[in-house]
Amino acid sequence: MKSQILKTNCNTTEKIFISFLGISILSLYVKVLLYSNFSILNIGVFLIGTIIFSSLVFLAYIDLKIMEVHNLTSLILFFFLSVLNIVLFLIKRDITLANGWQYIAYDNIFAALILGSISQLIVLISKEKALGQGDVRMLLIAGLLVGKTNLMIWGYLTVFSALAYGVVIGLRKKKFKNVKIPLLPFIVLSIIIILLFL
Repeated sequence: MKSQILKTNCNTTEKIFISFLGISILSLYVKVLLYSNFSILNIGVFLIGTIIFSSLVFLAYIDLKIMEVHNLTSLILFFFLSVLNIVLFLIKRDITLANGWQYIAYDNIFAALILGSISQLIVLISKEKALGQGDVRMLLIAGLLVGKTNLMIWGYLTVFSALAYGVVIGLRKKKFKNVKIPLLPFIVLSIIIILLFL
């Protein structure tokens, strides 16, 4: 079923996601390469960032279409970010780029532990009615990307953008009860905003 989604013609939703991906990768290019020197590190960060952004937008798109987190993509992304943060932590290396933007491993690991613990508790209490295990994995990924420093801003962006979307959908359907909101597109939107503009 998931492969059939990718074979359909592009509608407005797909065009919005493709445009958002293009704009975010262009913004990443401007931030990493144009405002800093063309070092191997910066080129590597740009390429890794492009892969991460593409994976995140793909995951958000699948969740919007079928209300599911794509397991393989999210597992690979989680594993990659975990290894990256652990390696950076062990060699005590933070990545600093243009405009003072920093990727600090211990901040990211701490944020992932906070988000993972809270979301897993919600899953256990609600018996997977509020959040699923895929959402827990995506919140771990969010923590590994945004870090402890930006965690509150990321949380506000995610909650309020999802809430605004829910209100718009509720008004269009003329009912607010049992309105299902895919959480992943708003998690991804907030991650990309944090990484590019804060």
